[in-house]
Order: sequence, then C-alpha cells, then structure tokens
Amino acid sequence: MNFIFSWIKYGIGMLFFKIQGWKCGIVPKEIGDKYVLIGFPHNTNMDAPFGFGFSFVNRMQTSPMIKKEWVFGPMSIVFKAMKVMTIDRSSAGNMVTQVAEEFSKRDKFFPVVFPEGTRKDVKKIKTGFWHIADQAKVPIVFLYKDGQKKQLLILGHMFTGKSKEDDLIKIRDIYREAGYEIPLGDS
Repeated sequence: MNFIFSWIKYGIGMLFFKIQGWKCGIVPKEIGDKYVLIGFPHNTNMDAPFGFGFSFVNRMQTSPMIKKEWVFGPMSIVFKAMKVMTIDRSSAGNMVTQVAEEFSKRDKFFPVVFPEGTRKDVKKIKTGFWHIADQAKVPIVFLYKDGQKKQLLILGHMFTGKSKEDDLIKIRDIYREAGYEIPLGDS
C-alpha cells in the first residue's frame, strides 16, 4: 500500500510542477537518509507547495517546518498527516535542540528549512539550519529555487566544519555561483 501511495504522491508532485511549468531536481541517493534540506530564496508562504511537490517527486517524507500559528482547525489534520513540524519561534534555541534530537529517533529524517531572513529586507540570514546539522552530525543539502529558469535544483551538500562563519561563506559561494546572493551580514 505504501508503494502505491508513494507513486500517487510522485504523480501529484510531477503534475504540480508540469502545471507550474517548472522542473524538479532529485536528491542523490548517496547523500543518505538523514540531512537538513535548506532552500533559497524564500519569497512567499506559497513556497510550501513547492516544498511538498519536491518531496513527492523525490519520494521522501520530508518534515517541513512551519510557524505554529499556521496550524489550527481543519488544517491541523492536513499538516499532521504531512508530518509537518510546528515551530514556536519564540524559543529558537530550544527548536534547534528539539529538531537535532529527532535525528536519533528516526531512520529517515529530512527537515526542510527556508531560512527566514530571505523573505524580508534583512542583512543576515537565520542560521538555525547550521546548528541543527552540526548538533545532529548530518549534512546540509542545498536546494535552489531558480525562478528565472523555473526549476528546483540540488546544488550539493556539505557537513558542518569547525567554523560556522567559514561554512556560511562556502554556502554563500555555492548559491552565488547558481545566481543567488545570500545575505550574510558581517559573517
């Protein structure tokens, strides 16, 4: 039954991208079954359908993170079925530990993060994704939403190093080469 459901979701994801006129990248299998998936740019709350479509096409049960304020009424049933992780943004440090600990509880885990700072006119992105990957000892996978070419691309992956600042510069350079400038501020 899961096999059939997986193919149905795959078809829905492919149909979504076809209707939108977009192409969707595939996460290489060698990356493994546990990683933090980050996506840039985050232009709108409507990026969520692209994230779900991406997970359907890649036949993976991602765990998108959304504001807890979005989970209410009938939508809470939908979000629970989709394994969405609700985030209380008032306690960001606790969220990092909470998500990092989930990696030890699951055989497969792919939390999806669109760093908040990319939606606003800010000088520096949020770096919770880096802390999660560092604490959990899992790679960060780079997803790029190229609006001009209408495609979601996997740009690569990396494990965290000794310096968050050095890693952020590497990540910035990867996205810069693809055509997107991540705001790092003074990092």
